[in-house]
Amino acid sequence: MKNNIIRQARYIPVGYTPFVINFYFYIGLIAALLLRATLLAGFFSTNIAKLCWYFGIIGYMLFFMHRNRIAQRRSDVIKNLNLLNKIKSGKPLHKVDYEGLYYVLWSLSVSKERLNYLFIQIFSLIAVIIALIMDIYN
Repeated sequence: MKNNIIRQARYIPVGYTPFVINFYFYIGLIAALLLRATLLAGFFSTNIAKLCWYFGIIGYMLFFMHRNRIAQRRSDVIKNLNLLNKIKSGKPLHKVDYEGLYYVLWSLSVSKERLNYLFIQIFSLIAVIIALIMDIYN
């Protein structure tokens, strides 16, 4: 039993630091802005539009690889500790189970993912409005 709990404790990752969380938040934010700026930059310079597109895509790749890694870590904790079945069955939880639940809940609570998605929506709306105005007056 004790060996099983020790083995399960290995499945609980250490959370990311605020620096890492903010770093990827800003990567995603800048990528969102650059991809929306691609269309607008195209009105002025094809080269600038291409730069915006390339850097935006690279930024999104980094951001979504990070988001995927976080989702996988959460999923692994839930699966490896069998948390869904334990909670559904009402079985008592061990200390390692609480630590796993804490990690998942902490990870969700510090995530800036929803804020990033809000900025993506806002930047998209602004880009469409500006592009429409520029198309109408060009």
